[in-house]
Amino acid sequence: MVPLVVAPTGGTLEGGDGAGALTVQRTFATARSIEFDALLLAGAPGVAADAYGGKDAKAGLADGTTPGHDPRVSLLLHEAFRHGKAIGAWKGAEAVLEAAGVPAGAPGVVVADSGTTALAEVTRLLGAHRVWERFTR
Repeated sequence: MVPLVVAPTGGTLEGGDGAGALTVQRTFATARSIEFDALLLAGAPGVAADAYGGKDAKAGLADGTTPGHDPRVSLLLHEAFRHGKAIGAWKGAEAVLEAAGVPAGAPGVVVADSGTTALAEVTRLLGAHRVWERFTR
């Protein structure tokens, strides 16, 4: 496996478990689902500063606010789900899955208590390349 770290902005992320800084390889603006065989969502990432431009009045919600998650993360998750890719999530990522229309109990969607558990299960799912059980019709 070759993991890619995707974050709201480029640069580095400080590892929350004392692992040190992680280099960001893609931003929400530059990542697309076709690059990935699986996704691991660590928590609920915030909205990047460039997510909602002033040029599009429809970018926000009807009440003029913006949602608590970046719409590009929702797009990434939604596309990966439709393409039958494994998705792992932990640390409060359930709300982002729900916002993206990805059912937490669907085949190939792993909601775990830790990143280690989610990674182990997603690694197992990668053996089949896709989660074909998602497509029963």
